[in-house]
Amino acid sequence: MNKLKTLVLSLILMFSVNQLFAHALFIKTAANGKKGAAQEVKIFYGEPGENQPEKLGDWWSDTKEFSLWLINPQGEKEQLKVTPKEDHFVASFTPAADGVYTLSISHTVKQIAGKKQYQFNAAALVSVGKANVGNTALANKADLGVFVDALASLKTGKAITLSSHFKAQPTGDVEVSVFAPKGWTKQVKTGADGKTTFIPEWPGTYLLEAGKNEKVEGQAFESIERIATLSIAVN
Repeated sequence: MNKLKTLVLSLILMFSVNQLFAHALFIKTAANGKKGAAQEVKIFYGEPGENQPEKLGDWWSDTKEFSLWLINPQGEKEQLKVTPKEDHFVASFTPAADGVYTLSISHTVKQIAGKKQYQFNAAALVSVGKANVGNTALANKADLGVFVDALASLKTGKAITLSSHFKAQPTGDVEVSVFAPKGWTKQVKTGADGKTTFIPEWPGTYLLEAGKNEKVEGQAFESIERIATLSIAVN
């Protein structure tokens, strides 16, 4: 009987950990902004491939205690105030100059699951005007990140190049899931230069999700599971 209870508890734990891995933080905002006009930003938590974000009361552990940062085109960093809603947080900022603005979250969850510590990273890029300043993957200081050129023309049927960086270095062999607005999902892997491509079939908002596990020693857990997301708009 004890063996049966142990098996059941193990299966429940495995299911819970798999569900957690499927979840992520992600940022939604318009890809283009206007100097002097307020830009709305929304932060969600849930399974990227589903259009059903978790209610705030169901967010795992201390996930909703994240900090949202804005990096302006000159690289200056500012924490934005977030306001809770039913199933997301909302924030805003007003661009003061042309260039690319990076919105960034990097939150390490306190609760340990399955001998892993989870870190949720999320980013969004906002292009203001046609200036290229600030349009770089390393503007995002998160440990793990996904990047797509904010000034690139993203169209259906045209290959999109994405890159992943880990601790400020381009990183190969990173699995990236591409979630399309029509429910289509594709997995791609970055090459030695940290880059890979995919071809979008439908217009709309795509969510990119990268994952990387890092083994650690001397901790109460065996590894850090980092998850990073980026939303992009395809015309």
